[in-house]
Amino acid sequence: MYNVLVVDDEWMICNGVAAVLRNSDIAIGDVMIANNGFEALDYIRLDPIDLLITDIQMEGMNGIELIETLFSENPLVPVIVLSAHGEFEYAQKALRFGVKEYIIKPVVPDELIRVVRALLMERESKLRMISEASFKQKFSFEDMSTGRHILLNEWVSEGFSETEAEEAFRYLGKRLDGPCYGMLAVKLLWPKSGAGDDEALTFRDRNLLRYASLNIIEETLNRWDCLTFYSGTPFIAVILQFTRAEMNAPGLLSEQTMVAQLLHNHLRHYLKIESAIGISRIREGILSWSELFREAVEATRWSEVHPDHAVFYIGDFSSKRQDDPAAGTVPDPRRTVEDNNSFIRDAIQYIGGHYRRKGLKLQEIADAVCLSPNYLSYLFKKIAGYNMWDYVTKLRMEEARRLIMTTDMRRYEISDEVGYESPEHFTKIFKKYYGVNPSEMKDGGIAAKQT
Repeated sequence: MYNVLVVDDEWMICNGVAAVLRNSDIAIGDVMIANNGFEALDYIRLDPIDLLITDIQMEGMNGIELIETLFSENPLVPVIVLSAHGEFEYAQKALRFGVKEYIIKPVVPDELIRVVRALLMERESKLRMISEASFKQKFSFEDMSTGRHILLNEWVSEGFSETEAEEAFRYLGKRLDGPCYGMLAVKLLWPKSGAGDDEALTFRDRNLLRYASLNIIEETLNRWDCLTFYSGTPFIAVILQFTRAEMNAPGLLSEQTMVAQLLHNHLRHYLKIESAIGISRIREGILSWSELFREAVEATRWSEVHPDHAVFYIGDFSSKRQDDPAAGTVPDPRRTVEDNNSFIRDAIQYIGGHYRRKGLKLQEIADAVCLSPNYLSYLFKKIAGYNMWDYVTKLRMEEARRLIMTTDMRRYEISDEVGYESPEHFTKIFKKYYGVNPSEMKDGGIAAKQT
């Protein structure tokens, strides 16, 4: 049975979509409804979701922001966008982020059922076929001796002049005009790879897996205008390009993190290959490629410190974070523990002062402690012992319970006080958390269960 979350600020649309799905012959278990992105995230963080159907234009957190956050936390959830004719630019961006389908309003029931069924039943077939075909290639795979890989490796390892760029792009049959670029370094972890958890130690195994991995990476990024290439065992590199407007827009690091997390999950899911993925900063100009590659590769070294984590941004670990400018990107582990505990203490303090505010975002908390949202979320769970948003919910629920039991505030007042967009949504989360709704707790004096 599939759980579907429908998000739209028009309740008639939400209820209509939900009714169509419930009355279809698709194996739908539960259809949850949220009025905006913030409510949707509460559902996503509390219950397993198999499919998200979301509007684009919503107040507070729009559909694009919701999709970005979802993919940073759970990139395997497929997404369908519902939107109006005039929002094609937004829809195109959503498709680039990995959204599977885009449906124009008003929704036609038969079309919705067709799209949902196809997405739920066939979402894995394409990548599975690619991975299987890759292994059937055996020794006919494209290896590092091909000109494309040799050229790009020379560019990122030795650098090049601007006069060489035009000729090189003609040779590649593809150009990246940027003018801003970022790099991902995908490090394939051979000892943790292969079906049945067998180590991929032979030359044949490693090269078959590397060839299959390149195919999976290219298929995952088929909506991105980028370059991928082998960059020496065990790395595959990805060059992403951005306009100046994109470089200056908020959320660009989250976008890169989302891409890296998608790659990691697809390699694990379809090829059983574990990976560590390093993310560089964004820089302007093709001549920055060698520095971007160095940063991305250095970021992957943090998998040695955090083997249970997969995606690493160089800005979280640069020597600027240390007092010693000459320090490498992997500092003294004792200093690392001290710094990490300090970051989490600062995050807990910030959350404690802001959890009541509506629209509190993970990005805001991360900015307050000068870490990326991805790394902060990982550290918080590792050090504090629970998910960071679970901690926000815990504080909100405990404060709501205190207000219910000690004041005469109305439900809508308490909802507003602890940071929820609507009393109805607050009640749903409260009952999910305590097992009773606010009025039952108030009227019956129930000793609610703690979670």
